[in-house]
Amino acid sequence: GNGDGKADYNVYFYAQFSKPLKKYGVWTAEIPADWSRKRDGVTSERYQNAIAEAKVLNMVKTAEGKHLGFFTEFETAKDEQVIVKSGISFVSVAGAKNNLETDIKGFDFDKVRAGAKALWNQSLSKIQVEGGTEAEKTVFYTAMYHTQIDPRTFQDANGTYPGGDGHVHKASGFTKRTIFSGWDVFRSQMPLQTVINPALVNDMLNSLITLADEKKLDYLERWEFLNAYSGCMIGNPAVSVMADAYAKGIRKFDVNKGYQLAVNSVEKFGNGEKGNAGSISHTLEYAYFEWCVSEMAKALGKTADQKKYLARSRSYKNVWDADKGWFRPKKEDGTWEAWPETGRMTQGYGSVESNPYQQGWFVP
Repeated sequence: GNGDGKADYNVYFYAQFSKPLKKYGVWTAEIPADWSRKRDGVTSERYQNAIAEAKVLNMVKTAEGKHLGFFTEFETAKDEQVIVKSGISFVSVAGAKNNLETDIKGFDFDKVRAGAKALWNQSLSKIQVEGGTEAEKTVFYTAMYHTQIDPRTFQDANGTYPGGDGHVHKASGFTKRTIFSGWDVFRSQMPLQTVINPALVNDMLNSLITLADEKKLDYLERWEFLNAYSGCMIGNPAVSVMADAYAKGIRKFDVNKGYQLAVNSVEKFGNGEKGNAGSISHTLEYAYFEWCVSEMAKALGKTADQKKYLARSRSYKNVWDADKGWFRPKKEDGTWEAWPETGRMTQGYGSVESNPYQQGWFVP
């Protein structure tokens, strides 16, 4: 993978056509080793020019390179359709082939489409809404569909998946998943999933815990992306997801290991001895995640931890300015940042992707 997010992965595919290949080939572009193959690099003019000048090799069965493409031509009768189906895998070509053969047998396009529609209809039917216009219902179910795209399956049909240690592992008792955009989802998508799809939440927690094991890291990642600890955004959102799940009886994961990872997470990323992290967003969110640990500790009978983290969760008060009647960011030396003319409505003033008025309601 050459995208963003520090991910390092391979994607394999296996494709079959409904008609025998008779005319085919590959094209290969010469891409210098020092050129970036991330998004901005690939869309650059020089990269696109290199693709335009790619060599076209007819009737070639194998090829190697940094930017390859395959093509084929068919002689068809009027209205004849040629169907291609493909399977993908993050493990191997053999895995991609097995995934394809497991999920799509034959070349009946309409049957596959109907099956996919039935699966989505079943998933979206978990919530029934009444009233409203058809347009409003469309908006609702489209949004609901979006909440179920990620975290996506990261394993093959046989349960194998690429581990964070570079080795192939096999999931047992859960489906290995990836793309946990923690900060974006811990207060929205994931609480919804605890209600309509608790198994998915259980999968994600198992996936985060096993990833920590495989990478030999002692904390939970806040924004996991294809096995990468991207470190994107702020806080300890996985701690919130775990505490919420446990409170709701979703517990088919190693609870003791998960709890220790949660403790380690708030110890590694938190308000520290100062009792604040400078910004409003950081301070309030870190305080909330320590409250989450406190609640989980209480449920597990860990009285000392429960008291410790409950006390620390009150650190949100350290960025409350009684004179202004609102939360306010602090400087490194503990003094207040200058109050802007637009006050708590100032976008980005000690707040991540928000303003203090929006962020200020985030109190545990």
